[in-house]
Amino acid sequence: MAQEKKYKLGDLEFETEQEYREAAADLKRIKGIVDKYNVDDPQQAKKILASIKAHPETFRSPYGRKFVVKLEKAAGVTGASFSETGAQTGKKDRKEKREKKAHRKSEKPAKRTQSSADGTEKEKFQIFTPRNFAIGVVIVACVVIFSIFAPRLFSLNNSGDNNGDIRRNMVIAYAKNQAELKMQLYSYYFSVVGQTEEEAEKDVQEGLSHYVLDLSDRTVGTMSDSEIADIYSQLVEGGDIQNNSFVEPSEITVLKDKLLAAGLSGNTGNGIEGETAVEAAINSMMDYQYRIYTALCYHYSLLGNAKEYAQSYANEDLASMFGEVIYNYKMTMDEKQTYFDSFVKRGLIKDNQVVRFSSDPTAYHLPELTPEIEASFSGEEAASYQCSMISYAPAASVFYEIHSGKKKGYICFRNNGGNKDYIQVDDETSVTAQGDFYMVVGSETHSGKWFHNKQNIGILINGDHSSYISYVHNLTY
Repeated sequence: MAQEKKYKLGDLEFETEQEYREAAADLKRIKGIVDKYNVDDPQQAKKILASIKAHPETFRSPYGRKFVVKLEKAAGVTGASFSETGAQTGKKDRKEKREKKAHRKSEKPAKRTQSSADGTEKEKFQIFTPRNFAIGVVIVACVVIFSIFAPRLFSLNNSGDNNGDIRRNMVIAYAKNQAELKMQLYSYYFSVVGQTEEEAEKDVQEGLSHYVLDLSDRTVGTMSDSEIADIYSQLVEGGDIQNNSFVEPSEITVLKDKLLAAGLSGNTGNGIEGETAVEAAINSMMDYQYRIYTALCYHYSLLGNAKEYAQSYANEDLASMFGEVIYNYKMTMDEKQTYFDSFVKRGLIKDNQVVRFSSDPTAYHLPELTPEIEASFSGEEAASYQCSMISYAPAASVFYEIHSGKKKGYICFRNNGGNKDYIQVDDETSVTAQGDFYMVVGSETHSGKWFHNKQNIGILINGDHSSYISYVHNLTY
């Protein structure tokens, strides 16, 4: 008689391959928990125990129960512990399985013995009798009827809805959904959160541990019917499948909400289902930069600049705002990933969305003029103007349209001073130039450096700092 195969894992020996697989799976789960949490900390141990209690089928082997005992000791659990209850239930289940198996084996010899005894008692009979002929006719008729109606019956009963097919289809769908979620979670932790590969993989495994079983890296399609049936029963017992429908763990729902907010839901990152999150973000950034570039070119042209100069100023502003100017680039996927990472570090892309600049110029230390201003140059009498901002994204520069009767013009403040040039306002006060200043009204033009001068905006023109623009706070505009 051949010796029965045994399975060993560490210091434990198992009678069946299924028990061996369960122990190996438990060891993998334990390693993931130990890597992520401090299991000796009472508070963390209690949280882990609460999660295990909510999913009783988390551990199915002696290794798992030993780990639960360790958690209970760390958490200070007293009385009837969860590990004892689980162990008793597990022992009871295994005892019932062994009894059923032994019962089935004992029945088979008895049936064979009974069949053999009955055979010896039967009397010989003649084959060609009227009775046997009638029986033959009935059998032939049944065969004919069966051959006519059997295909119809099988087409109804074998349409893929029998129990075996249902179980296999559901387990395959379960594994496929996990594999897709695994890829999405990795993209989220690595690309959006900015974790290292190792950190991202740990958090992905922790996320998938909320399922009863992790089938994301298993080839389910080649499994035998008995393996599928066993997995299906575990999913039903664990609560992930009820009435042949999937029941998503609440923790998984929370993770999917995060993916949806980050633009990763339904996207595995391989471009199979359209644009990846990285491509969508970079394409959106290119469009946003081009909109700002077009507006800046137009505004600089209003000051009388030729096209090439207006474009040069616009590109300078874009470089100041974004660091990388990419609106007219043709890029490979690798290049898009590089720029994506750069913009994420600069805070210009967050959760796979472009972070747009504020419409408030003071957020970037640029002046926000009142609806009415007064301007004086080189000691001349101040002139009043109606004023309104026309900038699309006033971050590197801000433009205003001004009116005085029939006279119309434009003012530009640039944020390109770099705190380099110092201006001596008086014997005791010196300030830094904030950037370039331009003003055009009809045929009159002024250019210089602007700076903060008490309650006014000072203008330095050819070394003279007497020019200024003052705010008019008039509530009856």
